[in-house]
Amino acid sequence: MRWFKAVWRLAIISCVLLLTGCLQYDLDIQFDSQTHGQLLQRLHWRGAEVFTRAEWSEGFQVLRDRTAAVGGTTRFLDEQTVEIAIPFNNGAELETKFNEFFAPQAAATPFTLLGGEPVAAQLSLHQGNWFGVIFNHINMQFDLTAVPDLTNTGLPLLQGQQLLTGRVQVAAPWVRSLTGELMPSAQWTLVPGEVTEIEADIWVPSPIGIGAAAIALLVLVGYALKYWFRWGP
Repeated sequence: MRWFKAVWRLAIISCVLLLTGCLQYDLDIQFDSQTHGQLLQRLHWRGAEVFTRAEWSEGFQVLRDRTAAVGGTTRFLDEQTVEIAIPFNNGAELETKFNEFFAPQAAATPFTLLGGEPVAAQLSLHQGNWFGVIFNHINMQFDLTAVPDLTNTGLPLLQGQQLLTGRVQVAAPWVRSLTGELMPSAQWTLVPGEVTEIEADIWVPSPIGIGAAAIALLVLVGYALKYWFRWGP
């Protein structure tokens, strides 16, 4: 019986691969400035033109509704690729919109792939002001344990295939990379069948903070010049 269930599961996975192909899922978190950023997701089905399939129309409508609920937009780049853009104005809004998209409180189910596999994700963010620079520490968790890992599958049809491949990239003026260097971006690979933990340190210039520091400096220089000319060298 256990052997039958395993074969049945592999048969279902094979059908999903034939119908929808493999999904390339890329997520970019872009901090453009202190008051603007974007959560950009791109889903590309390799080997299948899902946009033209009537059986997936309901799934795409759910995706559109979920995106619109957090103020985002959905568009098809071609018959195999859909792009989801969700803007945010600060770190707190990013945290709220990210968690609402993947697990909205009003919905009974989490974010789900077209094959029915749920993808659970959560983000927490801690922010601080460092003298003209906004510091953000991001912690993300992607639970892909419901997505089968086909690496060790013995069936020839599934060799070299994965239902989902993807990566997460964080971009900002300064991001601490995995090696500890400050770079414009850093990226992590998503692994099917596992929980991926992501931590990122980000620094974004604060025009308000920089302006306040410049004003304070000008005031100090003005006082210094005032007493210089009054008392002389």
